Amino acid sequence: MAQSLIGERFVVGLGCRVSIKGVAVTTVKWSISHLPTGGANRPTSREQSVGITCPRCSRKFSVQVESVAKARRKQLINRAVGWLLLLSLLVTVPMLFHLGGQTVEEGDTQSSDLVGILFGLVALAVIAGPSFLVAANHNGVKKLRLVRNDGTRTALVQGHRLF
Repeated sequence: MAQSLIGERFVVGLGCRVSIKGVAVTTVKWSISHLPTGGANRPTSREQSVGITCPRCSRKFSVQVESVAKARRKQLINRAVGWLLLLSLLVTVPMLFHLGGQTVEEGDTQSSDLVGILFGLVALAVIAGPSFLVAANHNGVKKLRLVRNDGTRTALVQGHRLF
């Protein structure tokens, strides 16, 4: 398995949307800032809310930062489940071809049910396996929230995202 890139320090990749209007098309580009400069220490246990400010538009945000152990555990679980789903294709695809190529006697619903179940399992593994492997790039920074002037946090943030 690949080496985990999660260390004791974290950096938030904050993207601020920059829209460039053309004649008929608006192109969206992201101005990405890595905050805090030089990184900051992760919490030792649980997760911690960290405040950041967008250098482009000066809005204040908060993000949740997970501990090193929790972030590494999530990364390992996502990677293991993704590989197990992809490796299950080595069994289910040949079984599907074998059972799908057989002739079925009239009134025999057992083999047609089995082909349907195998087809569903193959579809699940093809879709979810790569999704879990992509999710294994989790870096332990989540829940971007805009902090209003009164100190409350919004659930939706427009024009910004985590990278």
